[in-house]
Amino acid sequence: MTITIDPVELTSQLVKIPSESSTPLATGQESVEELVAAHLSSICRQADIEHELFEALPGRRNLIARFPAPGRPKLLIMAHMDTVSAKDMSAPFSGEIKEGRLLGRGSCDDKGPLAAAFAALINLKAKNRGFDTTFAATVDEECTMSGSRALALRNPEFDLCLALEPTALHIIHAHKGVYRCRIICTGKACHSSQPEQGRNAIIAMYDIMTDLQMLEFKLRRHPDRELGRASLAITKIKGGSSINIIPDHCEISVDIRLLPGHDPAETARRIRAICAGRAEVKDIFQARAIKTGLSNKHIKHLQKVMTARGHHLPPATASYATDCAQLSHLGPCIVWGPGDIAQAHQHDEYIELAQLREAHKILLEFLSSS
Repeated sequence: MTITIDPVELTSQLVKIPSESSTPLATGQESVEELVAAHLSSICRQADIEHELFEALPGRRNLIARFPAPGRPKLLIMAHMDTVSAKDMSAPFSGEIKEGRLLGRGSCDDKGPLAAAFAALINLKAKNRGFDTTFAATVDEECTMSGSRALALRNPEFDLCLALEPTALHIIHAHKGVYRCRIICTGKACHSSQPEQGRNAIIAMYDIMTDLQMLEFKLRRHPDRELGRASLAITKIKGGSSINIIPDHCEISVDIRLLPGHDPAETARRIRAICAGRAEVKDIFQARAIKTGLSNKHIKHLQKVMTARGHHLPPATASYATDCAQLSHLGPCIVWGPGDIAQAHQHDEYIELAQLREAHKILLEFLSSS
């Protein structure tokens, strides 16, 4: 069955479906992305598109849709279905169009970019496909990237992976990686008038924090020409219960941004070596940095399509991580899409309709040839 999907209408429909993966929630949802996946699956059934839903986390499923073109280059397109919290937004799920913008949580990150690509794939006639394309709508990108990690375990083959994110139509060919953890020091409480009878967990953590500063110095010594330097930030700290009690607990959260030459697993080992015998380390999240050469012929093809449409945009890099971090070891990856990253996660999140429609047109041209 042949159907036509309007990317603006689809974006509005998706924004109206809450899919927050970050707390505090504005809704009482339980399965986060499931209704988004169900909506996309319904469209696939109407259009007779081969697809499946598979569990990436308990009760949370990725959608995979196939748009085959045997003998053509293999393209993997990814976009995530979850959003950050919509708490304290005035009308987070309105999907309203106002003054050339579509409003609501996820409009920019990542439902607008998702809709631009999904609509383009549905709207293309089979005979016009320039790529053998797999489309993946993933879960939990905003928190642990469990959806893309589950996808990677399937070892998908691709000549290019295109992750849809709000890049204002710039091709992001490199971004930093990340390692996050919690470090927990345990001491012994006692009255502060007799500190020698206790063991101060905050003082113990201070020594560890000093050693972490030395690790940051080492990580920063060799910057990347495009991405700059790695970084280590202590972003949260808590400890102690009363001003007159020696604290028996102190905990910090650590966020490390990594370069393409850094292995997140090795970074985790270095943190554990620093804390050995002094503190417990609990991993939160890790993702690789990516760096894809711009000589890739499919990237050049996308650049050519954009240039022909009047977009003379230089390739760029990003300090944030994307789902590409879980797949870059399998092949070349880039990040691209409509919307401004400055609008992502904001209380007034929106996407410009003109850019959303333009991204859809660019993808139609890109996907119909290779």
